[in-house]
Amino acid sequence: MKKMKMMQLFGAATLCSGLAGAAGIDFDRLPSLEKIQAQASDIQVSVPETNAPKARAQKELTIMLFLNGKNNLSKYVDYDMNEMETVGSTDKVNIVVEAGRTAYTPPSNPGGWNDYDNPYDNPWNGGWHPGWHPPPMLKAASDWTGVRRYYVTKDDNTAVLGSTLVQELGKADMGDWNHLAEFAQWARANYPARRYMLVVWNHGDGWKTKDLETLAPVTKGISYDDETGNGITTVQLGQALAKIGGVDIYASDACLMQMQEVVYELKNYAPVIVGSEETEPGDGWDYNAFLTRLVTSNLSPEAVARSAVEGYGASYSAKGKSVTLSAVRSREAEALRRLTDQWADLAMQEDKAALKEAVKAATAFDAVDSRDLPHFMSLAGEKLPALKAKGAEIISLIRDRMMIKNSPVGDSYKNAGGLAMYMPTYGFDADYSRLALSKAGKWDEFMQWLNN
Repeated sequence: MKKMKMMQLFGAATLCSGLAGAAGIDFDRLPSLEKIQAQASDIQVSVPETNAPKARAQKELTIMLFLNGKNNLSKYVDYDMNEMETVGSTDKVNIVVEAGRTAYTPPSNPGGWNDYDNPYDNPWNGGWHPGWHPPPMLKAASDWTGVRRYYVTKDDNTAVLGSTLVQELGKADMGDWNHLAEFAQWARANYPARRYMLVVWNHGDGWKTKDLETLAPVTKGISYDDETGNGITTVQLGQALAKIGGVDIYASDACLMQMQEVVYELKNYAPVIVGSEETEPGDGWDYNAFLTRLVTSNLSPEAVARSAVEGYGASYSAKGKSVTLSAVRSREAEALRRLTDQWADLAMQEDKAALKEAVKAATAFDAVDSRDLPHFMSLAGEKLPALKAKGAEIISLIRDRMMIKNSPVGDSYKNAGGLAMYMPTYGFDADYSRLALSKAGKWDEFMQWLNN
């Protein structure tokens, strides 16, 4: 209950007195109106509180995490949220989660994507493998299903979720880009901050994926909801960020998303972009390693991104696993597009066979015809001297201007420069032409020429 001064009830009392007078009640012995007014300011009465939300103070940073576990990653949701709870929200940082889980049934097709960090210490290797099925999942802290929103609070008990459950959304479609945008809009309205970070957690496939039943290529990139059959394409991811009004940091806790094609699509809506060139182990980011670094940083967008990359690299280095993660400044994506256009004009005058050899020798990433761009430029320049100078400009731009932090771990990725690009070796996918990079640039033309 809250208190209300009697003066606020004065108008209603006056109205009531008029009605009572009409009924013949004698008011001769009541105090004068002047006396009531003089005494009313000192009188308080109790009235029921409303359920209107209380305004929250603005913090320095709100991290919005979209944990789509409505697929075979379902039980990793609790696992990662418990990592977040080892640090929790602070007086400067809000951590807000939309988490979805489903009772997962493995697909009937004879094969699967092996991108799991096996809890039984078996060797991990990524990619599509016929006859492969997911390993036993980590034991979940609970067996809930559906979609929920949480405010993450500090909790040292890693066996249960201790965060504040804010909303239950039933079977919301986490493969719908409009729903992703709605979550971020809700988080911004309810947990205001000077800066915002959006993390999309799920499977990822760079600018495209393969249908798990037919292996047919389709233009989807991230956040697959097995209950609805939907996923968010690279183009739709850009549309979601535009609808949100942009964020200060966008991050993919998902496989294969750190490609120039993705960065270019998002460049107008997120000045800092974090992602992996390669597949990620199943449990993805180590949120304890990220957040413990974050809370001691200055919370600028680049410092936040650096904390994510350094925490990821340190965590998997300690486990002896080979991984990649990088953070880039998206403002350089247009300059990179211009340089690669210039390079492509030169390259299409050169020996096609030598260029194909450079593509095949460049550091490759699993499943999506994705290869490291700086490494490819270096190899192409070695084989074709006419391309060396322009290739060196591209390498310098990525390394010195675009890259905030690159953390390749393991000998397999010693030449990974932090940014991948589409380089098919068995034909060109026409869906690539739908991307903003293809509409503005010439890389699609170069790849069609190279594969004809």
